[in-house]
Amino acid sequence: MTISPLDLILLLGALQGFILSTLLWITPKGRRLSNRLLSVLIGLLALMSLALAIPPYNRWVVFALDFLPLIMAMPLGPLVYFYTRSMLDPAFRLGRREQRHFYPVVLDWGAKIIGLVFLGGVLLGLVPTSDGPLWGHVMNEYDTYADIPRWLSVTTYLILTRRFLSQYKLAGNHLTAEHQHQNRRWLWQFINVFLAFQVIWLVHLVPYIIPDTRSALLDKFGWYPIYIPIAVLIYWLGLKGYIHTRQSPIAAPKVSATSIPDEAVRKAIDLLTQAMQTNKLYLDPELTVEKVARHVQLPPKTVSFVMNQHLGKSFNAFVNEYRIEAVKQQLISPVSQHLTLTGIAFECGFNSQATFQRAFKQLTGISPGEYASQQKNSSQIRI
Repeated sequence: MTISPLDLILLLGALQGFILSTLLWITPKGRRLSNRLLSVLIGLLALMSLALAIPPYNRWVVFALDFLPLIMAMPLGPLVYFYTRSMLDPAFRLGRREQRHFYPVVLDWGAKIIGLVFLGGVLLGLVPTSDGPLWGHVMNEYDTYADIPRWLSVTTYLILTRRFLSQYKLAGNHLTAEHQHQNRRWLWQFINVFLAFQVIWLVHLVPYIIPDTRSALLDKFGWYPIYIPIAVLIYWLGLKGYIHTRQSPIAAPKVSATSIPDEAVRKAIDLLTQAMQTNKLYLDPELTVEKVARHVQLPPKTVSFVMNQHLGKSFNAFVNEYRIEAVKQQLISPVSQHLTLTGIAFECGFNSQATFQRAFKQLTGISPGEYASQQKNSSQIRI
């Protein structure tokens, strides 16, 4: 078995990527979420290099290349975006809303799903094996044009990441100014290198998706104009990212409850009030202290301290007051006449009927149904 020098470069890049991805995943240095997002990003790039360079020396390798989704580009953009956010915002978490950004990965599985359908049809006797070349052509065409949304997705997320990075404010973050500067400098390099790769990808993509130039392009250059830069990206991204992680502080300074001046407390209360009354954050059924803290640009511990010590409320009680007030307003609104009481509660930010019932009675002393029956238009609401 002979491996060309270019394929050897890709295989070594894949090996390096898997090693650095593993190191980033297990390292105790830096922030765990950031490390693991970068680890997955490098791991996906390494898997792509492996898929292109590995020689099909037996039928099991051929099977894996034909039917397993080894090339997944749709998650790259979200990974870059969320890695950047997690590096700059210690309160950032990957919640359900953030996880939805990864759903388009099914686009990367399309050709493999077509292949598996063909394989299943052959095994069940529904599809003749002689149709294999036709199904293979469909898979190739799918993968060809799927590169367009892949490129658009990565580019869009890179633009969003640059915008987030340029608009990010140093004030209000409890990381030291020096460490913030280090993070920002590293992230600018990180984004710019990816944007440079996108330019290379676009130059290759345009003639690739045109049928008249596709064959000539692949015959002359293959996929190397794309994957050699990926191998370089793996080396640079992995080593640079790992070194930056090793230099990061293990933990951010703690916020002392007694170190918050009265002026800062008043400002925090104003920001929290505005976040609820003006921005209506309480409508988010998955709202957390961390999300509120990101919005008002304060450390989560400061937000919790102000709520507990100065407002005399827990976070849930603070948010539920606004939700219950919104429910009351909707109960007397003609616009909400078509909604059930539970439907109104869900529109106002509650994600559980039991939580709504309990919170409403604790605040008002009566059940939601009793309150609704006291309203002038209660007959128009289906309880």
